[in-house]
Amino acid sequence: MELSPRLMSIAQKVPKNARLVDVGTDHGQLPVWLLLHGQVKQAIAADLRTGPLDRARETARQYGQTEHISFRLCDGLRGVGPEEVDTVIIAGMGGETISAILEAAPWTRENKLLLLQPMTGAPHLRQWLQGHGYSIFSEEISREGQKLYTVWMAGGGAMPPLTSAELWAGVNRPGPLRLAYLAQMESKVEKTLRGHRSARTPDTESIAYLESVAAGLAEMRKELTKMATVGEVFAFLQEKAPVDLQESFDNSGFLVGREASFVSKILVSLDITEEVVREAAEQGVQLIVAHHPVIFGGTKSVTDQTPSGRILLSLIENGIAAICLHTNLDAVEGGVNDALALRLGLTDIGQLRQTGVDRHGMPYGIGRVGLVPEQPLYDFAMAVKRLLGANGIRLIDGGKPVHMVAVGGGACAEFMSDALEQGCDTFVTSDVKYHQFLEARALGLNLLDAGHFPTEHVVCPILHSWLSRQFPQVSVSISQQHREVFSYL
Repeated sequence: MELSPRLMSIAQKVPKNARLVDVGTDHGQLPVWLLLHGQVKQAIAADLRTGPLDRARETARQYGQTEHISFRLCDGLRGVGPEEVDTVIIAGMGGETISAILEAAPWTRENKLLLLQPMTGAPHLRQWLQGHGYSIFSEEISREGQKLYTVWMAGGGAMPPLTSAELWAGVNRPGPLRLAYLAQMESKVEKTLRGHRSARTPDTESIAYLESVAAGLAEMRKELTKMATVGEVFAFLQEKAPVDLQESFDNSGFLVGREASFVSKILVSLDITEEVVREAAEQGVQLIVAHHPVIFGGTKSVTDQTPSGRILLSLIENGIAAICLHTNLDAVEGGVNDALALRLGLTDIGQLRQTGVDRHGMPYGIGRVGLVPEQPLYDFAMAVKRLLGANGIRLIDGGKPVHMVAVGGGACAEFMSDALEQGCDTFVTSDVKYHQFLEARALGLNLLDAGHFPTEHVVCPILHSWLSRQFPQVSVSISQQHREVFSYL
């Protein structure tokens, strides 16, 4: 048997060996197809009316699947126990009907996958789900003839607030049918608006709401038609921080995703953690630009059994690309170390350890040196803590006031000898080891460990500025979930 594109879109989302119920099963095509293809071993077909349920029985009999399907004559899920199923399909109904079925079965919020396909009333259903402890994980658009349908994967959980336009069209994510779907939604809104405006007594409140929806849908369409691609973003960042300038141990570059994928939203973060990926997915982000490589140190498997595997799986499953700029961004002009030097108020900034000259004739290397007005070490350390937003500072007093300062974002204490050779009295870096503190005191060097995150996160606003100026049509934001990972007592 063959499924229509609409039903096939639903079938492809059913997990292997799911225990499912198909509510409003009609001809029973979905459960029978899933059984025939070995996707499920048993299913429940439920319907309010005897006619559709009889047709479902006939389909099951025709394909030899009667013994694997339990047929329930019931209103919604009233004849189904929560322990019987882990996947609930409610398709081909209005949004109001779907919400009423779910409201009568609050157990559907508890560890159940919901596959929903509203024929009408999508704005109502999105708003109802949002207000009743459900979250829409994804929406897929399918075409059947001249009509477009959306299939939602949902379940229990908090959902970020939706704008009026998102209630009508869902979160704006690129896809082959997205522009056509937006056009369909715009047409519906305009038709409704014309009806309100031509009424004998126009409802001004409804008109204002629909006008806001129309404006939001137009903005969504504008985002999609002017989007950049992942490849274009990477090419631009290559100009700013060429990957060939990275250290030999590093793994900077375009690490996850498809080069031709469109980008309307970029999230900048120092690291790509599970929390950052979740934040990106909730915001509809298609690309994360980070400092630390998300693939590093010889990853040999990608499974949900390791943190790195879960991160990579989550990126791929949510269609989020990743570009990471590590030691190349440390070294280039305007990168991590220039950002750190400028944040701390250094003047007359120069290289700490110059590695070479790039193709534009500009010097590059790890670390910077510069001057600050002469001051006591304690005063300078407190300023560093405040300017970097650090939770604390570890330091050793080398016995000198602070005037000529070296900085190295991240773990750069190995460059102490370079700082001394340049005449520095103070070095600000992070991840300093015990023996390095002892060595600094013996050498008469003030050594401050301001933390890895604070000394490198200063580059995130720089990346935000670069990307926002180069791609004004793309929404660029800095992660609000990723922050300093440890505290001081």
